[in-house]
Amino acid sequence: MATGQHEIGRFVTSRDRHPVCVDDGDFSDMAAAESGAIGRSLKRLEDGRLLRGEAQFVDDLRPERCLHVSLLRSPVASGRLAGVDTSATLAAPGVVAVFTAADLVGSCRPLAVHLTTPGAVSPERPILATDRVRFVGEMIAAVVADSRYLAADAVELISPDIEHLPAVVTFEDAVAESAPVVHEAVPENIYYLGHRSYGKVEDAFERADVIVEGEVTHPRVAAAPIECRGVVASPDGDGGVVVWTSTQVPHIAADAIAECLGLERSKVRVVAADIGGAFGVKAQVYPEEILLAWIARRAGTAVKWIETRSEHMQAASHARDQNVKFSAAVRGDGRVLGLRATIFSSIGAYGIRPFGPLLDPLGTAGLMTGPYDIRDYEYDTYAVATNKSPEGPYRGVGMVTAVLAHERLMDLVAARLSLDPAEVRRVNFVRPEQMPYISVTKHPYESGDYAAALESALIAFGYADARREQKTARAEGRLVGIGIGSYVEYTGAGSSTFRGRGMEDIPGTDTARAWLAGDGRVHVQTSCPVIGQGAHTTLAQVAAAALGISPDLVVVEQTDTAQVGGGTGSFMSRGSVTAATSTFRAAGLLREAILEAASEQLRQPIDQVSLDGSTLSKLDGGLDVSVTYDAAQASHPYATHACMVEVDTATGAVQVLRYVVAEDCGVLINPMIVEGQVVGGVAQAVGAALMEEVAYGAEGGLRSGTFLDYLIPSVGEVPLVEIEHLVTPSTVHELGTKGVGEGGIIGGTAAIANAVADALSMSDVTLPLTPDRLFALMR
Repeated sequence: MATGQHEIGRFVTSRDRHPVCVDDGDFSDMAAAESGAIGRSLKRLEDGRLLRGEAQFVDDLRPERCLHVSLLRSPVASGRLAGVDTSATLAAPGVVAVFTAADLVGSCRPLAVHLTTPGAVSPERPILATDRVRFVGEMIAAVVADSRYLAADAVELISPDIEHLPAVVTFEDAVAESAPVVHEAVPENIYYLGHRSYGKVEDAFERADVIVEGEVTHPRVAAAPIECRGVVASPDGDGGVVVWTSTQVPHIAADAIAECLGLERSKVRVVAADIGGAFGVKAQVYPEEILLAWIARRAGTAVKWIETRSEHMQAASHARDQNVKFSAAVRGDGRVLGLRATIFSSIGAYGIRPFGPLLDPLGTAGLMTGPYDIRDYEYDTYAVATNKSPEGPYRGVGMVTAVLAHERLMDLVAARLSLDPAEVRRVNFVRPEQMPYISVTKHPYESGDYAAALESALIAFGYADARREQKTARAEGRLVGIGIGSYVEYTGAGSSTFRGRGMEDIPGTDTARAWLAGDGRVHVQTSCPVIGQGAHTTLAQVAAAALGISPDLVVVEQTDTAQVGGGTGSFMSRGSVTAATSTFRAAGLLREAILEAASEQLRQPIDQVSLDGSTLSKLDGGLDVSVTYDAAQASHPYATHACMVEVDTATGAVQVLRYVVAEDCGVLINPMIVEGQVVGGVAQAVGAALMEEVAYGAEGGLRSGTFLDYLIPSVGEVPLVEIEHLVTPSTVHELGTKGVGEGGIIGGTAAIANAVADALSMSDVTLPLTPDRLFALMR
């Protein structure tokens, strides 16, 4: 096992419910490969239940005597809240109660983020607006009624008294002289300013043959999962509360609920319901989760809130909203000697729990050098407060914009020096013999061959023929472009990473519990809830590999904080890294316990007892093991994307003609699920590059509140994706997996943008590259 990993284990039987420490042994010799469970394209075990309508999403929950909650949200981006008249609402049919901020005083604290990051500011977020509203969609009041429809009707009768104030909407607004401040307690709108310099940047620029400059802008986007958010809360026993929520971070949510309500942590139970997509937007704690827990305890009965799509577009966190300006010192052969970057990230009106304002500002700055051997680098990164919905995680946090920037740089270098874009990448890649490689920003790349991924993608793409095809098309007056996107990302980080970032609300560990249940099957829960990515299947395969049984004998349950030990949750591609590793180790220990128990019952030496699946039903059950895994460092998957596009000269519309991905996510647990993750990410890359933008007006009004205004790709816009797999196992843990959930959008956004830029000979790029923008460029 890699140095620096920490193991916390317990073994519990039905006769002894007291945890017993398990020594941190060599887990690499467990019966992993013997069953053949890992590496198979097993059909998803969860799909039958989902297709039969047997899933239990939050809106499927029907507690007895459940009341329904509807929320009044601010219609303005910035304003002084003088009062809230609820008299007409209280008289409305079916209304049980109406709550405003005044009702919460003394019994519900604001939502706080705990940071130790030098220079970071994250003002507390009120659960209901007190004397100020700071973005369209901020909660002002809650109506509790007998039905969802009566609650929604009654909300319309509330009359808030709001004095409009100037709104801060753009980066320019935020940093302008005498700009209005988003929070009066903070004297300016810069909530984090990070400056770092590595190596000898000045010397690198003095030695350069050319200086190449560029700029990229990634707009604000929305994750837009099929299922919006939802919460059901119910009082539980002696002053406690149970919360069912569509969340990626149930343990982090439970911590926040306990803190805000002033409860002991043991009094709060959070259960992750089935989740209809998340992509990061559910990887944080929202005020609605706190509020529903508070109302349930106040009302003494279960309460339910289901988010509408328009609410989701207003008040669920958005992402990206970044601008990067870069300048590179470049040698005549295309080698980048030094790099400077200035990064602006709009974090909206509040930092979010558990990340504060640091997600994109730190993520983008730290990965600007990407898979390239650049040792002289400096950056300034700003987290800018604006009167918009808070910015949060979305697939490829920080990395999408970083890769967009460094891949534009590679293409701009090629154009400036009349070199092939692929050759510029070859000259700059970190070489395999340099592995393990510590990047200039201290990312420890454990293994990989970036040039091999490039070559694999170019061969599958038919790169030389594609360039000749492009030349012919251009001679015919057609605007055809070819784009490459090479990247490395970080996944599945442990506690040391989050401590280093100063994010105290994130433990960094994950726990798996495996037990032999009365049905004769092995049941598994982890602290990483299943969010639609096929983890019911992949974790069953991992457990089966450790146990030496069929995956059909493993039942993966959704996360319940009362049933599984603490952990971080499902983000940062943790499923196949931290959740899988803890599952593998717990299942391996369970295997040992089963064999010991079988040996005792059968009165046979343990070396004469084996596990073939049928043995499980002959045991009494009660064997129960938990393992908490703390990764010594992040893992680092990588890929190269290559695509060809054509821009319609008459309309500016972009068609993706060909698309290839050569990826290395380490060991593949289930190749079919891996390919689904890659294709899904590419689909979202099409949206990010060509279609999607959360748009605000000059006064902070939301202009893209429905899918009529916020366009997402359909099957007609998403290309067929050819995928090539490379396998360089991670050395961080014994499974060798690296994570695959985010790479499709990370590499895809840059590849598509580069292809369009190639077709139109663009320099700076502002996404999305919509037909109207491109048509204007062609005129």
